[in-house]
Amino acid sequence: KQWYQRRVRETKGGELREFMSQHERENEENQVDKQIEPKATLFKQYLNLFAEESALDDAIYYLAEALRNDVINIQVFLRNVRTLARKKFMVRALMNKVREQTNKCEIK
Repeated sequence: KQWYQRRVRETKGGELREFMSQHERENEENQVDKQIEPKATLFKQYLNLFAEESALDDAIYYLAEALRNDVINIQVFLRNVRTLARKKFMVRALMNKVREQTNKCEIK
């Protein structure tokens, strides 16, 4: 009986390891991020800038929530919002330049 149980464990363990290694390879090949990643450098840059702008918007929102809940004072809020707004301005300016470049590439 013990021999049979050990044999079943070894057999099923081998099948399980094989199944896991096969699915790990498939997961590496079919990652969602790779599927939606733009091929062109400009479009990839634009996507990253868009994500950065969204993150800055979220940060400003949560700073406002912290101010509203009296977690931070107005000086801390204004200092951080000014810094984030400056970064957001630069990101938007770069997004506009990238958008202009992509429009030039599509026209040709």
